Amino acid sequence: MPLKRINLISTLHESQQTESKRITSPLKYQTRCVAAFPDHQGFFGMFLLSNYRVGSIEGRVGVHHLDDQQQNKNFTFKCHREGNDIYSVNSLNFHPVHHTFATAGSDGAFNFWDKDSKQRLKAMSRCNQPIPCSSFNNDGSIYAYAVCYDWSKGAENHNPATAKTCIYLHLPQESEVKGKPRIGTSGRK
Repeated sequence: MPLKRINLISTLHESQQTESKRITSPLKYQTRCVAAFPDHQGFFGMFLLSNYRVGSIEGRVGVHHLDDQQQNKNFTFKCHREGNDIYSVNSLNFHPVHHTFATAGSDGAFNFWDKDSKQRLKAMSRCNQPIPCSSFNNDGSIYAYAVCYDWSKGAENHNPATAKTCIYLHLPQESEVKGKPRIGTSGRK
């Protein structure tokens, strides 16, 4: 079922939540994950948002800025696809140092991306099962991801004998997660 709206709620106090802005989702189908990007003006619990990412079951990620004056920087891109097969994006994580991000999906792959150059930095080898969740540690030196059946193909395709659950740790090289310098005004190489 298509998700038509995303409600963003900002918490001013722990006991009070107020809706800061209501926007339309840049994606057509079910949103699977959301990640907010800090704009460096907030600290000590202040988390001010300049943009966010959403991943969906349609193998697509949307980058959407909350600031009305930066709406021209919004975009979506396709990922986690192989031929005509489309896989859901299950996890989005920002690198805490370089502010690039990782996606992980039901195709068993994870990729590192640079939003500024709109490029994939590194595509990693696929696992034999989906990746339902992932995360960077606090300094970005470890990327942890779980590999297990995620039920995206239903109960009829679940085989307990072959569906093993594993957690892997990847030590990202700087070249995999550091953004590329922008060239020209378009941001593309």
